[in-house]
Amino acid sequence: MNAAPVLTFWAPLVCLIALLLVLIVALIYRSRGNSSFKEGTERGEIFLSGENVPEESQRHIRSHNMYWGFFEAMKRYYEPTVRTHTGIVNDYLIWLLAVAAVAGIAILAAGLM
Repeated sequence: MNAAPVLTFWAPLVCLIALLLVLIVALIYRSRGNSSFKEGTERGEIFLSGENVPEESQRHIRSHNMYWGFFEAMKRYYEPTVRTHTGIVNDYLIWLLAVAAVAGIAILAAGLM
């Protein structure tokens, strides 16, 4: 007779109890916040080291500019990669099957040695 380990039955209950405890601690921590805060007042404005905050269109950073250095450094990798992506599902399935075949051969070869 195989008896199931006790942990397999209790594991979901332990996780639920842990989640409940974390939520209770988070709610207690949140309730200790400053209740006198009012939205829409000067206290809710962005602080920029005492300087006047520019309007939203001027402080918005486009993602193209933010990641420019990363894409420039990785250009040698991205250019050939972008050319191979045709957008045709059949091409992706062929690549998937080819990679799976190579991985299968490598696993089989490793198992035989």
